Amino acid sequence: MSDRPTSPDRDDQVARRLRELAEVDASPAFRERLRAEFVSGEIRTRTAPAPADLPGRTEPVRRRVGWRWWAIPAAAAAALVVVVLALANRAPRLEVLAVSGSGEIRVGDRTVAVANLPALQHAVRPGVEVEVPSGARLDLRIAGIAIYEITGGTRLTLPESPGRWFGRRIHGRIHAGELRLKTGPGFAGCRLRIRTPEGLVDVSGTLLSVQCDAGGTCVCVLEGTAHVGTDERDLEPVKPGFRKIMLRDGTVEIIPVKPMHRDGVLDFDRRIEDLIGAGSDASPTR
Repeated sequence: MSDRPTSPDRDDQVARRLRELAEVDASPAFRERLRAEFVSGEIRTRTAPAPADLPGRTEPVRRRVGWRWWAIPAAAAAALVVVVLALANRAPRLEVLAVSGSGEIRVGDRTVAVANLPALQHAVRPGVEVEVPSGARLDLRIAGIAIYEITGGTRLTLPESPGRWFGRRIHGRIHAGELRLKTGPGFAGCRLRIRTPEGLVDVSGTLLSVQCDAGGTCVCVLEGTAHVGTDERDLEPVKPGFRKIMLRDGTVEIIPVKPMHRDGVLDFDRRIEDLIGAGSDASPTR
């Protein structure tokens, strides 16, 4: 700004000359560039004061990073990876291998006739509560991983299906009755934990039965080793040929398996081998 003094007459003269100047329209190219810079926010960066003009500021003014163009594709790619991993991690589905007897089986909040195999196949799924009536029997399979025999008079919550690589710790619960199970080669690395009214059974690969009645829980091991206890801190190994009893009066002991329990589990093992002896593609039977 000039330091020369000014007078009112001179100021009026300058203002009059400015009013007499012809108006000049901005060129279309300038208008378009200005509009684009305003929309993108770039105009704010260009007109920002220099760092030296900002009191107390020493760092340079940074331009906003235009990350939005890659954020959407990156998020979509990450979501796709999650979906692919989830699908690839799925184990074979839980299916009905065989059913026998008569009456109705309760599956969740519905009942299905033992004779209605298609409806039963559709209703049975991991995590659902199943109740098999006396005089009936239900065999379930996760191909290559585990086979379950649910005997008559049993009520239980089915275990989940383990994942192929992760999510391989699964849980089930027996409320009453007897469950016989045999694990397959695909079970390696899995842990199945079965809760009962009296305790906990930790299965890492074996042939066994878990029986619950009014007196307590009995776990009979014929192959492999299961860890059994009244709770998480009380788990101890039960070796083949032995059973652990946990009675409701507090009695806990490990003793040899009785012939009647041993024979029931061995019959289950032989029957299952006959069912799948021709290969894992055996169809459900009655």
